[in-house]
Amino acid sequence: MVNPATAPKELANLLEIFRLALAVHTATETRIFAALVRRVSGPRTLRLIADQCRVEHLEQRSAADALTMLRPGSIAWYEGALELRVSVLDHTARGEYSRWTLHDHVPLELQRAIASEYATERMRVLASTSPIREAARAIA
Repeated sequence: MVNPATAPKELANLLEIFRLALAVHTATETRIFAALVRRVSGPRTLRLIADQCRVEHLEQRSAADALTMLRPGSIAWYEGALELRVSVLDHTARGEYSRWTLHDHVPLELQRAIASEYATERMRVLASTSPIREAARAIA
């Protein structure tokens, strides 16, 4: 979304893909963090990480929503897309800190269970956004 050689129509398509991926990621991560916080009576750090992720996701969603109001390929578009990219990269970098915190405070078998639940939940959320499922629901 930040490559000036990308056609404006493709930029708009990339934004829609990003927005869907962010929605899936946010829903999945929110559910998994909630399950983790319920299961681990450990440090307040886990709850703080979950809260920080929620705030970052809201900021990313707002930035992506703001891009929908701009003309793809315009200078304002690229400025917004770059800010969004930095936000996503910062969020990803903090993911490494989250992983180390989990290693320090969550038993290994629970870490593995949570990782498995994350993958399963992500697929469940993706399936719920399927165009085929939506069409079947509209017909019913």
